[in-house]
Amino acid sequence: MSSGKTGRSVFMELDNVGSSLCFVMFNEEKLPELGKYGVLIEVKACGLSLPTCDITALSQTLRKAGKKRLAAGQDVAGIVRSVGTDVTGLRIGDQVVGIIPLDYEQSGFAEKVVLQEFDIVLKPNSVNFVDAVGCIGEGVKSYLALHYLGRLVSGNTVLVINGASPLGSACIQLAHHWGARVIATCSSSDEKLYLQTLGSKLEQLVDIVEQRSELKAACLKQTANLGFDIIIDQRTTIPSQMKNILTDDINMTGGKVDDDTSNMLTNHEIISCLAVGGHWITTNPNMQLDPPHSQQLSLRCGTLGFLMDQAWLISGSFQGKYQHILMDLVEKISTYILRPNIHHTVNPDGLLEACQDISELNVGKIVFTTN
Repeated sequence: MSSGKTGRSVFMELDNVGSSLCFVMFNEEKLPELGKYGVLIEVKACGLSLPTCDITALSQTLRKAGKKRLAAGQDVAGIVRSVGTDVTGLRIGDQVVGIIPLDYEQSGFAEKVVLQEFDIVLKPNSVNFVDAVGCIGEGVKSYLALHYLGRLVSGNTVLVINGASPLGSACIQLAHHWGARVIATCSSSDEKLYLQTLGSKLEQLVDIVEQRSELKAACLKQTANLGFDIIIDQRTTIPSQMKNILTDDINMTGGKVDDDTSNMLTNHEIISCLAVGGHWITTNPNMQLDPPHSQQLSLRCGTLGFLMDQAWLISGSFQGKYQHILMDLVEKISTYILRPNIHHTVNPDGLLEACQDISELNVGKIVFTTN
């Protein structure tokens, strides 16, 4: 069954030598066939964010598999307009939310997308489209980081580095809900202002620019000298190949992006705050430890885990578990346990400016809406 076409889609593309990554806009894209389990969704909102994995390496891997580009927007919410013959859990008119797998070659910045019914879940009418996409992607990452990598249990202590980011905010809220005591770091007045709004969800807030020396003291005080059970490390820098360029009909315009160097904590400082048997979880796919740091981590029986935001979507055998996570997150959004951290929304005409600003954004998430 043909799914038709969609207009104005935005992708990330590598040049032929893999030296630069650009945002590219296409005026019209043909949608894939609907298939037995396909669902045609009219997009109402999509979150603008960069994958936490190594984009360049991932692009090259997908290229070997015959894929040429990455979606610029993956967290989508919308209305079901058509379903495949074997789809049983969804009907036309249902409101849904989900995440587009990286290898689908479909962008959430479009009028329509075709996903499998295993990629999406029903969205309660009480949750608006913007709030849904403001939480769902970061919620999945947080669930993976805290529950599956960190093995969090009630009473654990958690350090969230760069807590004002969308992922940091979701980690703070979920960790607090699951009974952990949470400390977060910030490095600017805007980040500090947002984190203060979380109130009792945070045991302590440490400004690593003005109060860097207090981090170790906070660790000793909050953990009774034991160290943090889980450290969520978001010291990821934008790859040097990334250039936020939005092109219209493959004609490129835009500006250069500088690497983010605002995160100042060192590997030594992080390991020094880790408890015996603690879990250090990083979003940096290129993390390398010097031998002294490896030895220090070994002496603490600590583990280093890598947070790949689309790990659930790599294997079809995890579809049931992945949908369980999505449904649990949607319920938490509807009951205000998990609240979105949204900086602002943009319409199709504002995508150019939004893409140029993404690397400079330290607080909140940009959400694209079709209205």
